[in-house]
Amino acid sequence: MMEQCVISVIIPVYKAEKYLSRCIASLLAQSFTAFELLLIDDGSPDNSGKICHDWAERDCRIRVLHQRNAGVSTARNKGLDEAKGAYIVFVDSDDYVGTDYLKHLYEERPLNLDSIVVQGFTVVSEQADRQYTTSFIPSVYTGREVRELFLNDEMRDMRGPVAKLFSRVLIERLGLRFPAEISFGEDTIFNFQYLFHCRQVVVGSHVDYVYCDVPGSLTKRLNDFASEYATFKLYKSITVRLAGKLDLNVADMRTAFSFVVLFFQRALIADYRSAGKVPFSLRTQHLRRLAAEQRSFMKEFYHPGYKADKWGRQFLLHGFCFCYNLYMSILCSCRFRYVFGYPEKA
Repeated sequence: MMEQCVISVIIPVYKAEKYLSRCIASLLAQSFTAFELLLIDDGSPDNSGKICHDWAERDCRIRVLHQRNAGVSTARNKGLDEAKGAYIVFVDSDDYVGTDYLKHLYEERPLNLDSIVVQGFTVVSEQADRQYTTSFIPSVYTGREVRELFLNDEMRDMRGPVAKLFSRVLIERLGLRFPAEISFGEDTIFNFQYLFHCRQVVVGSHVDYVYCDVPGSLTKRLNDFASEYATFKLYKSITVRLAGKLDLNVADMRTAFSFVVLFFQRALIADYRSAGKVPFSLRTQHLRRLAAEQRSFMKEFYHPGYKADKWGRQFLLHGFCFCYNLYMSILCSCRFRYVFGYPEKA
């Protein structure tokens, strides 16, 4: 008979047959056992679904849920809809965790349910020939102290949904879900919306989560302009809201928006990195829209490092979108490397 479920672990599964068993095995080996494991098969065309069911037959804590392919956000949302635990933990199917992962997260939890627990993680390459560890100094942030965390450089390393313990009570009270309409940064947006309502943030010193950096990950892949621009605008609006709540001054606003610039730059170059060729006229149309709607943002926060991008910024600020388009087209055709977003492999 299964013991009381305290934590719901949600794993979205898609084309994960190579790594899935390693991930599941690491969770079933946990020293903390009062959890359920929700495997969300996102219409995976490989053997992932079968692997999920094979593991479910071995352990009654595993539940397998299927859906038509709709993306990682929809899969995670399905897990949230089905979760029974008081706390939520997300794990990606190509990653794995240490034996005390859940134990350490649970032991750090505060009594206040309007909270989140965060710990460090290790990143390893697929061949395990490269790795680095991100760890944090144990801290507890409450009320206005969240402002300090928001402006801390460590915040960049806390943006994904993994290596965290969420309160399901708070998630359900807010009606919070991952935005399914975007394909990059949806986890960061979820975190910020959650953090906006947190009364307490507990940062632990443990490093139990192993993130596997595999080829073709979403962080290295660009979507079309519409998707990238929608992501930027949503992320910008949430950051503005959070910055307003924290009453940030101009200098602090620049710090807060430093990561938003990444989303802006992704939208800016999306048409030039598209798998399908985007017509010159359509690229110009996109640029005109972006330049018109985001002129104030560019003037205040967009200060690129490369000289080539600095010239591009001037074109956009002065409304010379045709010139910018021609300029970028030439740089791309020449495979000019000193520009934001140059592909790792030409």
